[in-house]
Amino acid sequence: MLNNTWSFSYGDSISKDQETKYIHGILDDYFDTTQYYFPNEIWEVRPAWEVTLKVATMIPVIVLGLVGNISLMYVIIRTPTLRTTTNILIANMALADFGTTLFCPWMFLCFDLFQNYIFGSIGCHLDGLLSHALTLVAVFSLSAVSYDRVSLIVLSTSRKLSKRTTYILLCTTWVAGLVVAAPLAFFRQYRTRQWIDYLESYCTENSLYLASYWGIFVCVSVWAPLTIMAVCHTAILIKLDRYERLVRKSKHPIQVKYKRKVARILALLVLVFIICRVPFTMLILQRNQLLQHPAQQQQADSIYILWYTSRYLVLLNAALNPILYGCSNRSLRQALASCAGISWILRNGKVNFTRKSSIIRSVPNQRDILKPHSPSFHPDNQHGALPNISSIISPIAYTTVF
Repeated sequence: MLNNTWSFSYGDSISKDQETKYIHGILDDYFDTTQYYFPNEIWEVRPAWEVTLKVATMIPVIVLGLVGNISLMYVIIRTPTLRTTTNILIANMALADFGTTLFCPWMFLCFDLFQNYIFGSIGCHLDGLLSHALTLVAVFSLSAVSYDRVSLIVLSTSRKLSKRTTYILLCTTWVAGLVVAAPLAFFRQYRTRQWIDYLESYCTENSLYLASYWGIFVCVSVWAPLTIMAVCHTAILIKLDRYERLVRKSKHPIQVKYKRKVARILALLVLVFIICRVPFTMLILQRNQLLQHPAQQQQADSIYILWYTSRYLVLLNAALNPILYGCSNRSLRQALASCAGISWILRNGKVNFTRKSSIIRSVPNQRDILKPHSPSFHPDNQHGALPNISSIISPIAYTTVF
């Protein structure tokens, strides 16, 4: 989590010569602060109304995130038929999002509501590592889910993820998340400064090393997964569009309902990701500008609003993911609807898992039972199967993906 040292202003009690002692907004260690009054207002804890408001807006995020992610992991682990490669990756994302909603909101609130940093040296080294590592695991899993879906629908059988590869990928997401977030544990320091009237404690980072790091972090955690999602989802829609055209050209066309539904689902997933993740990119860009120039109080106030909003949206994204990805998959949605913890959100009650696919509207008669699942037509009395959505799955199997 980004520190808020940019919120400090120099104040009138420090001369122009002394201002040169600042390094990226942080007083140089050789500067004797005991000879000066604290340059900002001393407030210790934010006003009661602000504390109440922020806690009240955070509680729904925590409850929804904990209940939703636990329910999603539970139904996938409990139901053998749901342990597909896609759902295993979704469960891994749910585990990371569960950790995010369990630990990060409280660290975020304490960091914001108290003027001093209250977690000490250990917390200073671990809170950024923990929060950003969990975020990275979630977005890495999200990217893997996008690839797995496109491999099921578009790519050949040889490129489909196996169970063994999936479990290796799970371990890789956690190792990669910890490695990428590791600099936040090494290049942060917990410091105290004694002023005439105030003992200040804060957690700061070495901006000389981490300035370029944040640019890399944004690319890895926002733009790379967003690009993967966009490419994979576009490929799925193109494949589905081709399949729909083939169906319509057949002698006995059937009604295909998935295209618009899938398009809405994929667009919603991308839109929520953009809304919840892109503001963090804006924060990094604006923060880098402040590090290059002395901070003015008005600038600090504006970036504080962006900092709080971007961090809140990241937490909100972790709470919404189990609903979005649970409801985007019919089998998962049916299982979640029977789970007491989250069924009140889905408002579907218990659903029969044996319900037939809606891709074919008519019920086959007795003679049709032995016919292949793929829709077929018979030009010139010759039997020829209409191509499936992909070379490895049938249209009926497509319902297990979305």
